[in-house]
Amino acid sequence: MNAGSSVRRLVAAFLIAMAAAHAVAAWKERQQIARGYGDFSSLYTSGLMVRSGMGHQLYDRREQWRLQQELFPEVAIRRGPIPFMRPPFEALFLAGFSYFAYPTALAIWSAVNLALLGLTLWILKRSAPALSVYPVWAETILCLGLFPVFLDFYQGQDALLLLFLVALSFRSLTLGRDGMAGLYLGLALFKFHLTLPIVIMLVLAGRRRVLAGFVPTAMGLMGVSCAIAGPSVLYLYPAYLLKLNHDAGAGMVTAQSMPNLRGLLTNWVGSAPYPGPIHWALLPAAIAAMGYTAWAWKRKSKAGMAALVPGFSLALTTAILTSYYAYCYDMTLLIVPLLLVGGGPSASTHMSAQTRKLLNAAALLLICTPLYWALTLRLNLLGLPILLLAAGLALALKESAPAPS
Repeated sequence: MNAGSSVRRLVAAFLIAMAAAHAVAAWKERQQIARGYGDFSSLYTSGLMVRSGMGHQLYDRREQWRLQQELFPEVAIRRGPIPFMRPPFEALFLAGFSYFAYPTALAIWSAVNLALLGLTLWILKRSAPALSVYPVWAETILCLGLFPVFLDFYQGQDALLLLFLVALSFRSLTLGRDGMAGLYLGLALFKFHLTLPIVIMLVLAGRRRVLAGFVPTAMGLMGVSCAIAGPSVLYLYPAYLLKLNHDAGAGMVTAQSMPNLRGLLTNWVGSAPYPGPIHWALLPAAIAAMGYTAWAWKRKSKAGMAALVPGFSLALTTAILTSYYAYCYDMTLLIVPLLLVGGGPSASTHMSAQTRKLLNAAALLLICTPLYWALTLRLNLLGLPILLLAAGLALALKESAPAPS
């Protein structure tokens, strides 16, 4: 048995143990979850509002609170609603779940997310056959040992849906179907703060054909949103998000808990009112990081698949790091780079040993659940392992070269 196989077995054993621990934690909290303590209560409320013809009140916090008090009377810790922060078109998708009682709807939603996780791994393995170390069902169990994946299930969030659509877009890019990749990214606009930077980097890197699928999809979803909530939603929704960002304790994740540059700067420099010095620093940092990713990827365009894997992975990592809003469950997107580059067999035969060690170190840090608690005990330093992963991916992209004829 070689050293690589031994390490993989140890990592697999650790992830299985963490998956079991996560299952025990969820089981202990099952009654609280079924009563509506998780974030899915907000998604469920939005679906019910759309089904009941209340789409024009989708972002009325008083109406959100009234319904959540009726639906979840046993939740005693809240003094206001968990706000619905997605565009209206996602609420239309969620309306189907509102036909069921909340515990049943949550169980169905969890089953859908589990299926999406398995499908995502199957898609990635088809895109990069060298990843076939374990069967899909086994890798699905291993992914349940990742803390961001567990948190997505625990809260009933929609990060795995985003991961699935991103995996579909990557698969389309490997097949040269850039328009389809753009369509999938358009459907992922329910998290536009992460999706739009990815599209921008793809276009700047020379994959302009993604716009052929992205723009019509985005326009169509905008029309659906206007039909649900009225044309005024085009300015009411941004104003609603801006107000939530300004209101402390409005149910949104605080900047101090975000695994991105905003979280790191907030903890080091201190919180500041908008638009404080941190906010002025974030935009240039985001532009520089996105510009570098696109430039480095475009320079290696002749390398084909050898550059596509680290380039796309770096784009995802950059999108999280430079995002204005992110939370731990959004780190499920990092499954793509962890599998394609950081955690599995090398996608590039030209990757140096130093780059491989850097990527492996980042991967080990990102899969270690106890580290998440250590890095968030006093200061949120979760952005540091992601920065390490980004550095490794940048080196892998730089070293990529065309496959020999």
